[in-house]
Amino acid sequence: MTSKTDVRARLEALEEMSGVLPTARRSSEQLEEMAQGLESNDMSRAVTASRAYLDDSQMSVAPRDTAHELFEAPEMRSQAVGFARAGISFYHADESVWAMSQSDRRSMGGNPSVTRVMVQGERLLLETSRIVVRTAEGASEADRDTALARHGVTGIGGNGLPPSVIRANAPQENATLACLALMEEDAIAYAEPDFIEHIGQRFEPNDPDLATQWHHANIASRAAWDNATGNGIRVSVVDNGFDTKHPDLAFGVASGWFRQTSDFVDADFVPGTANMPDEDHGTACAGMIAAVADNATGGCGVAFGADLSMIACAPDQIGTQATLARAIAYAADPSVENSTETGADVIACSLGPNGAVWVMSAVLNDALNFAAQTGRGGLGCPIFWACTNGNHPIGSDQVCSHPEVMAVGRATDGDFDNGSGFGPKLEFLAPGVNVWIPSSGGGYSSTTGTSFAAPCAAGIGALVLEAKPDLTAHELRDLIRDTCDKVGPLPYHNGHNIRYGHGRASAEHAVAEARRLATGF
Repeated sequence: MTSKTDVRARLEALEEMSGVLPTARRSSEQLEEMAQGLESNDMSRAVTASRAYLDDSQMSVAPRDTAHELFEAPEMRSQAVGFARAGISFYHADESVWAMSQSDRRSMGGNPSVTRVMVQGERLLLETSRIVVRTAEGASEADRDTALARHGVTGIGGNGLPPSVIRANAPQENATLACLALMEEDAIAYAEPDFIEHIGQRFEPNDPDLATQWHHANIASRAAWDNATGNGIRVSVVDNGFDTKHPDLAFGVASGWFRQTSDFVDADFVPGTANMPDEDHGTACAGMIAAVADNATGGCGVAFGADLSMIACAPDQIGTQATLARAIAYAADPSVENSTETGADVIACSLGPNGAVWVMSAVLNDALNFAAQTGRGGLGCPIFWACTNGNHPIGSDQVCSHPEVMAVGRATDGDFDNGSGFGPKLEFLAPGVNVWIPSSGGGYSSTTGTSFAAPCAAGIGALVLEAKPDLTAHELRDLIRDTCDKVGPLPYHNGHNIRYGHGRASAEHAVAEARRLATGF
């Protein structure tokens, strides 16, 4: 049985969302518009719809405005979406509203049942007069009722609750304080408010090929999706081309490509996807990250809620490092190519030779530093790069061993390494052997390579940044390292093995740690 101490600690940790109250429940097109705006992280759309809703309701007190605090964190937004779809919005209430009786609030469109809006971590809780009380072991129902009466609380029956537990009604407009007072009584095992909250549902996409995508089980994607899907995070995939008509890929507004001159000497940037080269490699990489979920088509990506910025360069796998550098720089800051689009939060690239040696040009070095140090408003873009598919030391590859690059190796469905690059520069493994992901032509295929392990890890990075957006690129790297599963039979020294890196990346553990850092829970 839950102890009185635990319940008291939870209640004492609650914070009141001052000045915010819910509206009465009703159906509304504006609320659906608000929900869609929140889901797409389009705050202007959400606020406009919320104001239209209040103007169209009985609300008649100033200021008529949406409760912006509910929009600041992704987890809070998702709950606000749930409340909106249930017919409840929120509004800022001035002191005159708080001084009103519940009946007066009801007459002007306020919620007649909710007394306060509370926050616990990032959980939104609506307090009403209803509480739940358990009788202490050894105490009689008469003892319990006497204790309730001392505090003006009226029992209303068990209503199918476990033995010794009843629901009750607290008369004052502060059920939390009533519960804390009741727990001073010997006859009460615990008393807690029966908060209204958005419980949601465990998300399981309906994509028919999901069961074939074994990599989701290995990195525990489903557990991570309960808390993050990549919503609000932009991932740039730098590759040689993409199937722009693939039914399971959605191209973001920052997508573009570099049209090479016939002699390969120069390249010109082309915004958008028109005439973009179609290559199977890039299609698979993008699909590993963010193939569309819950559309009854194919499978889904690790961070299917992320916005994909597809950037094609070296369409024939021939080009210059200067063009590759431009692609990396554009991913981080599109203004370098005179674009007004927002830069990426995460960069994934799987280009490069499979041999042991790749000498990096100075301009590519500068571009990597530029993206990793100035991207995301100075927080830096984490850069995931596929290491060689051969059994070669990564240290010979100056790009993958760059200090700002995370070199990712490939793992099998049994969580073993598969002969890709090794050494102290290996960050971690991710699924990349016979993975079922999109292919050019609109379908799916089983394919192998570190090329697909790196975007898998990049997808995890997107999930982490949704959970805690203020992480720097270096902090994100450390978090994924620290939350890897230590797979394989070989020993780890100081948390690292030359064949496994820091282990196989885990979406579940990485997101859980990001949420712990963000919320303190």
